[in-house]
Amino acid sequence: MLNLSLREVARATVPVRGEVSADDPMWQGAGVDFATPVAVDLQAQAVGDGVLVRGNLHAIVNLECRRCLATVSREIGDEITLLFDELPEGEEEEESGEIYPLPARGDELDLSEAIREQVLLRIPLHTLCRTECRGLCSMCGADLNVTTCNCEREPAPSAWDALKDLELD
Repeated sequence: MLNLSLREVARATVPVRGEVSADDPMWQGAGVDFATPVAVDLQAQAVGDGVLVRGNLHAIVNLECRRCLATVSREIGDEITLLFDELPEGEEEEESGEIYPLPARGDELDLSEAIREQVLLRIPLHTLCRTECRGLCSMCGADLNVTTCNCEREPAPSAWDALKDLELD
């Protein structure tokens, strides 16, 4: 599904539409819990010696709130632009990271690695279930959004505490 025929792209704009399921081997090792398949709606066209791929990606992922560890569903999606071109000889990767290499041989262009990268870059590292999330009690682990706990809080140590015991003559 994420393979393009370079011969077709050389003749006309080629649509790439479909869904990549959450259990697709492409996501193996990514550590992402997809709530929906990743919807792919792209157009590929020849540009000079390369291939330009533009379109949209969309999915819903399940993440953990960074304060209370509740499961939070977040929509990810964005417009993407990918350029596949022949890299100069001896260069394995473009330093800017904006150009993906065309296959040296063959008639197929596999978009899966570039799509995987673009999706993973759009998943937030940290998320909150809501902005006023109170998190978990550091003593007993109670969810402070749901209940209150009776843990006694010790004041946090301060850099000025050492001056309390200082005796001045």
